[in-house]
Amino acid sequence: SPPLGICYAASACEAAGAETKIIDYIVGQYTPEKLSRTLAEFKPDIVGATSVTLNFPVAAKIIRTVKEYDPSIITMMGGPHVSFDAKNTLRSSPQIDLIVAGEAEATLLKWIPKAFDKSSWNEIKGLAYMDGNRFVHTGPAEFISDIDTLPSPSRRLLPLSKYKALGFPISIITSRGCPNRCIFCLGRKMVGFKVRYRDAEKVTDEIEELISLGFTNINIADDLFTANKKRVKTLCELLMKRGLSFTWSAFARADTVDKDVLLIMKQAGCLAVSFGIESGNPEMLVRVKKGITKDQARRASDLCKKVGMRAHASFIVGLPGETEE
Repeated sequence: SPPLGICYAASACEAAGAETKIIDYIVGQYTPEKLSRTLAEFKPDIVGATSVTLNFPVAAKIIRTVKEYDPSIITMMGGPHVSFDAKNTLRSSPQIDLIVAGEAEATLLKWIPKAFDKSSWNEIKGLAYMDGNRFVHTGPAEFISDIDTLPSPSRRLLPLSKYKALGFPISIITSRGCPNRCIFCLGRKMVGFKVRYRDAEKVTDEIEELISLGFTNINIADDLFTANKKRVKTLCELLMKRGLSFTWSAFARADTVDKDVLLIMKQAGCLAVSFGIESGNPEMLVRVKKGITKDQARRASDLCKKVGMRAHASFIVGLPGETEE
């Protein structure tokens, strides 16, 4: 779906006074020649990229092409992979000047005005960079306590018609954070244990705006949408009160749903819920601190079927100590 994290980062750059452009090479096939043309036209001072571990090598290669085009361009990366492997990343990929670690918006707001004064970078939390041969990490940035203060994601910088033509859903967040402590998940390190909620009216306004842009399928990308059942019901009631016609999906846990909450989600247009089940081995579920049982997983799946909603499950193969058998 359209890259929501990059849209939030772009909105922070714009709020800091930067003229900003987003290029999504998922829907527009990447070539070095295409990148060079964009650089020649836009003449950026700074180029950033995001990645997960899976596509980090490609993202790093793109940044290398930028540096080869113009070594004076400041290059940076963000996202989970570089946030938690910053030292190795900077030492193995010297084409990357800066890493913005973790939740990036507040960090970018502070850094953009000081981007060309490297001696002041160490004053800003949430950055990692090389000072000669010395690795510098300025320490973790504080999580943004009131996420309603964030500028709206700059989706207008995306080729939205391409996503609509391809039938992709568009993403939105109604909260950040997850109170659970599954050992395999970096989500809690990126956005914290404490769930921070957006105002339900503002979420509904944003959904209404997305529908007006022609999107009728929305992915709620919260780490745990069902963390608070009362809030889920409030939001669903608002959506129905406004008569918004769209379909949506969300992430949940097997131990955070019941028939009532799934029913009101279904009534408000939810078609599918994704559960992290991870393993069918009870010992493994304990080992990775998942905090659910197989019976809870079965019950959640059965409840979805009863209310007419699709249950989607994710599993991880090769958890610590797991054998092929």
